[in-house]
Amino acid sequence: MLLAAAPFIVYLFASSSKYTRSLKAIVGVEDGALELFQGFAAIALLATFGFLAARRSIILETPPRWLNLAARAALPVHLLGIPLVLVMPSLTESFVQSVFFNALDHISSGYVDRTERPWRLTAEAAQGAASGFRAGLLAYGGLAAGFFLITRTRRTGLLRRHAALVFQAASGLALFHLLFLSHWGFATGIAVTFRAAVFAYMLAAILGLIWTGLQTFRMTPRTVPAYGTISILLLAVAAFFWSQPKENYILLGTTEARIAIVKGTPQGMADVIRFGEYPGGGGEATRIRSAPDARTALEQISALDTVSGAFVPVEMHDGRFPEIWRTSFLPDGARTPAIAFSVLGALLLVLTIGGTLHGLHPLAVGSEFFVDTIRGIPMLVIILYVGLPLSGAIKDASGGGIDLNNMTRGIIAISVGYSAYMAEIFRSGVEAIPAGQTEASKSLGLSRWQSARLVILPQALRIVIPPLGNEFIAMIKDTSLLSILSVRDVTQRMREFQASSFLPFAPFNTAAILYVVITLACASLLKWIERRYERRHA
Repeated sequence: MLLAAAPFIVYLFASSSKYTRSLKAIVGVEDGALELFQGFAAIALLATFGFLAARRSIILETPPRWLNLAARAALPVHLLGIPLVLVMPSLTESFVQSVFFNALDHISSGYVDRTERPWRLTAEAAQGAASGFRAGLLAYGGLAAGFFLITRTRRTGLLRRHAALVFQAASGLALFHLLFLSHWGFATGIAVTFRAAVFAYMLAAILGLIWTGLQTFRMTPRTVPAYGTISILLLAVAAFFWSQPKENYILLGTTEARIAIVKGTPQGMADVIRFGEYPGGGGEATRIRSAPDARTALEQISALDTVSGAFVPVEMHDGRFPEIWRTSFLPDGARTPAIAFSVLGALLLVLTIGGTLHGLHPLAVGSEFFVDTIRGIPMLVIILYVGLPLSGAIKDASGGGIDLNNMTRGIIAISVGYSAYMAEIFRSGVEAIPAGQTEASKSLGLSRWQSARLVILPQALRIVIPPLGNEFIAMIKDTSLLSILSVRDVTQRMREFQASSFLPFAPFNTAAILYVVITLACASLLKWIERRYERRHA
């Protein structure tokens, strides 16, 4: 289908400058993209052939034919490629500098020259990046030479296997960095979409396996007493934090102008004052402003016409200003753990009671509830919830120590949403395995974990490969929803280009065609994996 439509697509983009400009903006093609791509391709070629050669040496059974061919080509590729890159630094110089530059904080880093536009690396930083890459390439060349020297000897065994593992790890790390961490100046939008889908898919698969594993837990005589005791202990810890001394605050002055709120006051208290929800507030909205401490807040009432009141500790009240409202609340150091332990204790207690009534393990009940709940929430709602309020709450609770970027928030949101669907896929595959397989593994003395890893999962994965492939394709398309978090993927770049160019159809048509090409390519790859897996286990 893709080949049949290729002439039309090529004609469309070649005959119209609107579509050409749209494609360049949406894909994320930067200046000097050809030089960046050749540097990427050169490094990727070395790492790929090195990884395949090491992989062939590790495989104990007969490797596939294509892997044998790649391993044979690896030696000449490294013998020619590494010296060529060292002798001709211009081959990879632009790409290396681009990767290093985009890994820096452009605002605060001293390695960035901000005197000209566009910003670039300073001369010293550019020279340092080139020297560091050259040193790394020499080290990789030494590993490659040692690996090929050992494998060309007739010695086999532990030394050869360790050399292959070290070389495979080095090549794999380089390849992983290129594919998932390095800045692709020749296709930035494609890189963001590809990485978001892959990382979300991997995390969703892990979570899906966890939910499936929890649903297989069975009730034992000690389950209810153990989980009941844990839930009671959690509630006892929560009660301890709830019983901590409270802080007494007072609202002084008037509400004619702004109310000064001392920094560190819980957001809930600030909202009560903002919306007039305290006794005597009448539900009328009041403007507020932040003050660094209570003394400054009181001084602002007298010094500033824009401030007429303050919300301060009771001991700071000296009688100069009229009292409006008094209240008390737990400090954040006690309130946050009190809420957390209360929720965890109550949830575990409810799950324990529900499991007792239905004869199910409490964690199995919780997993099934999670899966059914998440499948009923639209993906856009999950992305907005994880990306905005939940991430903000985690940042506040950690004191700013955990501040996830928008890309990470989006990946977590998509993986959580899709983990529920993947859990059902894995569960269907596990339930399709005859019960005799489990009984046979027990009779061989395998533990529950060994039985799942060696007997059940390999057979279940063979069954669920097609639906897992469908989930990956669906996940690629749903990465477009991350544009709501300003993640600059293909869809966000399309929206930015459409807003700046005012073109009505070209950006949307280009993005649609690009998504079709990506999904068809992924579908072909998944079908190849499925056929190869079937031939291996035929």
